[in-house]
Amino acid sequence: MTNQNNRVRSLTTTLWVLLIVSIFTSAVLTQRSLARLADSREVVAHSLIVNKALTDLRTQVLDAETSQRGFLLSGRAPYLQPYYTALSQMRQSRGDLGIALSQDPATVSQLEGLDKAIAAKLQDLDRALSLKSEGRSTQSAESVLADSANQTMNAVRVALRGLETDQVVRTNLSQAGIKREIENYYLVLGASIAANLILLVGLVLRFRNAAIQSDASQRELDDRNNELSRLLATAARRNAHVQGLSELNRFLQSCADQAEAAGLLKQHLPPLMGATSGALYLADAVSEPLRQAFIWGEKLFIDSFGPEECWAARLRQPFLQPFKTGSASCAHLQSACASVTHDHHIQCLPLMAYGELLGIVVLEADKVSDSQESLEIEGNRRFALEQVGLSIGNLKLRESLRQASIRDVLTGLFNRRYFDESSQRELLRAVRQQAKGDYAGLALMMIDIDHFKRFNDEHGHEVGDQVLREVAQVLQAQTRGSDVAARYGGEEFIILLADITDKLAMERAERVRMAVEQLVLHVDGKSVGSITVSIGLAQFPAYGTKIESLLLASDKALYEAKSAGRNRVLQGT
Repeated sequence: MTNQNNRVRSLTTTLWVLLIVSIFTSAVLTQRSLARLADSREVVAHSLIVNKALTDLRTQVLDAETSQRGFLLSGRAPYLQPYYTALSQMRQSRGDLGIALSQDPATVSQLEGLDKAIAAKLQDLDRALSLKSEGRSTQSAESVLADSANQTMNAVRVALRGLETDQVVRTNLSQAGIKREIENYYLVLGASIAANLILLVGLVLRFRNAAIQSDASQRELDDRNNELSRLLATAARRNAHVQGLSELNRFLQSCADQAEAAGLLKQHLPPLMGATSGALYLADAVSEPLRQAFIWGEKLFIDSFGPEECWAARLRQPFLQPFKTGSASCAHLQSACASVTHDHHIQCLPLMAYGELLGIVVLEADKVSDSQESLEIEGNRRFALEQVGLSIGNLKLRESLRQASIRDVLTGLFNRRYFDESSQRELLRAVRQQAKGDYAGLALMMIDIDHFKRFNDEHGHEVGDQVLREVAQVLQAQTRGSDVAARYGGEEFIILLADITDKLAMERAERVRMAVEQLVLHVDGKSVGSITVSIGLAQFPAYGTKIESLLLASDKALYEAKSAGRNRVLQGT
């Protein structure tokens, strides 16, 4: 009998040890999955730095080319100032790109090719300037229109596009690898939880058998059996919680935007929170109100509130609302707390990622008398919100990276890279639709702010930047969803008007000019003077069947408008 009891104790001890090891393994795997999610953010951040440097290089080369053409067409030396500024900025951007890619030997040859392409382009630009300075304007114009000028610019674009493509491939490969690792961690974690359940079942069965064999220890065994049953139920709940969270994270990683993520959270978040009623509020920006994404249950919550109205948002930690309303409770829950019964409580939990407040989850849940069960529920909620916060943080980071690649930082308009891609697509669509006979036409507006240098010289570059932003807002207000308004370089803008007649295009250009003319900008209570623009207009196919031809025609019309006195719209000739 004694030997049998010893064997029972030995087996029970072994099961306990295995259970502890399995629980520790689950904790380690959870920590590693969080670490890999953080690594994913670092990969995206590095990609953002590289893409910014490549975008800056492209913009600066194009600015230099634009400035050179302005000088060649007008012969005025002030047009060369952006040219030399772009040359200086190119060296800085190239240095930033070299630093960002210094740890990647595979990019050495691509960087060398980029350097050669840029050097060849700058040599072409300098040659044309030299010819102009020597008085040989005809030869200078011929060098600009020659195929070699277009070939060198295409070489720069190809080199930059090659680096961008490789960067996207490397980023996608890194994120795919991290995603596979996280999925493997979840698979092993699920197996570990299953092992926990099996070990707990084994312990339950072992203690039950021991209880049957010894009536004297029946009470003790019953207590242990109850404890193990509780542990078994806890493990089952934790298993269901982890599986639900794993499925949610898998979908969130593939969401296209925050709206789609909110739809998934509406379906999966309430069961993970374990609350009868609740609401999720998301923040678009740090200073903007938190807006309700969805609610569940019978409780009603307000549609939006400021971060300063919620203690959880201000403290960046969970906040349990006091039963009585007052200064210690959240202002946005004053009416909600008044109707809460004694067997319920309301809690606000922050949704965080990388130190940034992404949203607030408000819960109304039943009070739990068992302190251990209450701690388990709170731990599950916090763990779920940490995972959701990391996923939404990565989603916002990807969206900001996409916007940074197609938007001009200063004005918010599309950048020249996006315009180049969109204009080619729109022109091909215009050709197809024209062949069918159901396309009104296509027009290109080249816009330049008159006397822009005066704003910088007399009021400083901050005022010059404000002028650019104000004009950009006018262009956004005057364009349709099918149009493309972009900053072309310096104080030049461009608008591609799709499916529009020549007459309507001229009227739209005139409306843009008049809207800018009505702008009033004050600095220190004083007006900075009138803001006007000159616009060159070219239509497809009258002025060409290629974007390059339309650009040349509209650019020429723009300079004719400036020569004719500015603040006017002229069509290409």
